[in-house]
Amino acid sequence: MRDVSCKLLATTLQTDSIGVQKEVVKETEVPIIKIEDVYANEFYEANEQGYSPSLRLRISTLNYENEKELIYMDTIYSIIRTQEVTADEIILICERKIKNVKNSKG
Repeated sequence: MRDVSCKLLATTLQTDSIGVQKEVVKETEVPIIKIEDVYANEFYEANEQGYSPSLRLRISTLNYENEKELIYMDTIYSIIRTQEVTADEIILICERKIKNVKNSKG
């Protein structure tokens, strides 16, 4: 089953009352126009640059504000590039995000 929407993630810095800056993530739910397959040649070209695209989503251009990440089907993806189809629609080419593992010293 596929979702009919995704959540675009925008990260901003907010300063609290004592001057400490913290990252705040804003989620914006947007409808998906179409889910497309990743093309083979696109996959291989991106793979040469160290990316592995696994998702192509078509959304309205009005909803996209240069976010770098999104959530689709409870999975976080990085937006590796965009492709403008028409003046009204944009395709987001995404790869599954792998969380950074922090080394703990102790």
